Amino acid sequence: MKLLKIKIIEKILSWYCFLVKRNRDFLRFNETPPKTIVIYSTTALGDYLMNTPAIWYLRNKFPTSKMILVTSEKNHDLVKKYDWFDQIYIWDNKVVRILPLLFKLRKNRPELSIILHAGFPYDILCSVLSGSDVIFRDHYGSEPPLLNKYLDNYSRYYDGHTIKRKLKLIENFGANVDNVKMYLPKLEDDKDDNNQRLRVGFQLGASNESRRWPVENFNQLACMLFENLDDLEIIITGTPSELKLAQSFVKQLSVNYQNKVVIMAGKTSLTELVSLVGNLNILVTGDTGPLHIAIAAGVKTVSLFVTANPFYTGPCQDQDKHIILHCPVCTDFQTPMKSIQVSDVFDAVMKTIGKSNGY
Repeated sequence: MKLLKIKIIEKILSWYCFLVKRNRDFLRFNETPPKTIVIYSTTALGDYLMNTPAIWYLRNKFPTSKMILVTSEKNHDLVKKYDWFDQIYIWDNKVVRILPLLFKLRKNRPELSIILHAGFPYDILCSVLSGSDVIFRDHYGSEPPLLNKYLDNYSRYYDGHTIKRKLKLIENFGANVDNVKMYLPKLEDDKDDNNQRLRVGFQLGASNESRRWPVENFNQLACMLFENLDDLEIIITGTPSELKLAQSFVKQLSVNYQNKVVIMAGKTSLTELVSLVGNLNILVTGDTGPLHIAIAAGVKTVSLFVTANPFYTGPCQDQDKHIILHCPVCTDFQTPMKSIQVSDVFDAVMKTIGKSNGY
């Protein structure tokens, strides 16, 4: 069915391009900046943050260009805080809601569209029909090539970090693939300088079960940390859907430890989550959006990977601040994250806060 949709879109675009001549020379932008640039980043928070090095470069390369961001509803609370974008439009990657977006984009007549992460194949359909002369797209390697002819540049095979692949996409404009710093907007009251306790964040949830370390493992880790660290406070981050995990975690703790845990899962907006994570000393997490928030905020992390590969989506900047525990081989395929041992995570947290092996 998806292949049929792609073939239908290919026919639509073929007729459109026959009727409308596009100026597809993207190298001209090195001499004359595009009047309007459209950036597509409509998926998860972590995806957006890994797009920020490329977006930052484009904003600084073309300071006089009008920049429009097409993003998701769930990320809008955060992205509107950036001073990079002249306009922000929301789209859920659905073809049934593509027409209102097309009308808005065509009014702006984009010269350059860069798809960093959006819903294939409708993102290409939208970019072409918006009237964009030049279209770049970051491929994830599984898209059929039928629509590549409508793209002026797209990512080929690249055995490296996702951030670097996106920067390589815009290398023709002078982007440096090693400039991997992610960016967060400046928020009011970002730092709580009055807190004297050691704040360790636990991100219990993940985008799917295969990326979630078991709650009982987090519970064992908490007990070990409370036994060895004074003035420790554990902050539970997460979404409203992860509140039950947080409540289950607390119930498994002894009463004298429960008052040292603060549940913030489901109690923060996206911008409040950024501020919360920015005030942690360490975050223990799987491959999640909060991991990328912490990395961008300069917060130390202990990140847990089994089904995901940190070579592509793990910490890519400030390597000295992050410890990655990667266990690519597991025997429990139903709960693969169990293969990461609690003792190893405990040792990593203690090392991160500068405690010796003798604790």
